[in-house]
Amino acid sequence: MKKASSLSIYVLLVLSALLCVVQVLLNLKEQELSLSTETTWDAIFLIITIFWAYYDAERKDFERPFDFGLFIYVFWPVAFPWYLIKTRGIEGSILFLGFIALWLAPWFSGLVAYVYFT
Repeated sequence: MKKASSLSIYVLLVLSALLCVVQVLLNLKEQELSLSTETTWDAIFLIITIFWAYYDAERKDFERPFDFGLFIYVFWPVAFPWYLIKTRGIEGSILFLGFIALWLAPWFSGLVAYVYFT
C-alpha cells in the first residue's frame, strides 16, 4: 500500500505543477482560468487526498471505521488534519500545511505572474 500512497502524492505534485504552468501562462496573457477548471482541480485534489489518507491509514495500522473515506470527504477541513495529527503528532500539522500549499500553489503562482509580469 505504500506504492498507492506514494503514487497519489506524485500525481498531486504533477497536477499541481501543470496547473501552475497553465495559470502563469494565462495570467501573463491577462486571462483567467475558467471556473470549471478551478472546480475540477478542487475536486481532484480532494479525491486524491482522500485516497492518500485511506491507503496511508492502512500503512500506519490506523484503526479506521468502516466509513472512514466518507468521513474524510464530508468533513475534510476538520477530519483530514485530525487524521494527520493523530497519526504523526505535530509533524502532521506541518504535512497538512504542505497539502494546503500544494493545493494553493497554482493560484499563488498565477497571482505572482499577474502582479509582477503584467
